[in-house]
Amino acid sequence: MISLRQRPALQALPLVAALVLIGLTAWLGHWQTSRAAEKDMVETRQGSQRDADELELAGDIADAAALDGRRIVARGEFVDAATVYWDNRFVGKVAGMAVITPLRIAGSRRVLLVDRGIVVPGADRTKLPAIATPAGPVVVRGRAYIAPRRTLELSESVDEGKLWQNLTPEKFTARSGMEAHGFILRLAFEGAPADGLKRAPDVESGASTGMTAAKHRGYAFQWYCLSALVAVLFVFFTFFQYDKPARKP
Repeated sequence: MISLRQRPALQALPLVAALVLIGLTAWLGHWQTSRAAEKDMVETRQGSQRDADELELAGDIADAAALDGRRIVARGEFVDAATVYWDNRFVGKVAGMAVITPLRIAGSRRVLLVDRGIVVPGADRTKLPAIATPAGPVVVRGRAYIAPRRTLELSESVDEGKLWQNLTPEKFTARSGMEAHGFILRLAFEGAPADGLKRAPDVESGASTGMTAAKHRGYAFQWYCLSALVAVLFVFFTFFQYDKPARKP
């Protein structure tokens, strides 16, 4: 039988632990909710851009946020010597290194970072696979996307050379000296690529890639539930008690 305690079993350590857990889980729920709101805006913007007419990129500075998800065509020449390998990228369930090669826009000093697809490395990740890069003037087509937020770097020297753990146009500009547009162009899927790289099909249906707003809300709900559970358990064990029924003689 559950009854109210005559004197609450209130102790400092359980109180502090409960408050910390409640605060932490509530904050995590709020953070996931805010991320869901951000994804809603991104998905809405990309939805409007997805069916927009293809835009030809010139040398002028383009608004990266306004072009996120839009089909882009660009003309120029690849700068093969500046190719970098962006580690821990995915195409579907295949993990590998994204091959990022800057394209010098025709008639401009600016470059556009082109995500050509991913290559699966061998057992020795320090030996980067050689990827053939088209020489001379080329025309590339794909969709613009904003580089994701910074992820965990396992060491301070991870970006030495061509293998990078994190990549953004701003970081590429600072390290290479080449002024890059503020978005990355993911090459359109065209059957079996001749360069052997793996690419994802173009997303026409409006389905979001990666973590969707719905997933963030699901995680937020779990964190809020955990926060409420800790609060309920603390109140129960502090102010209530379970009395075992007396045994019959």
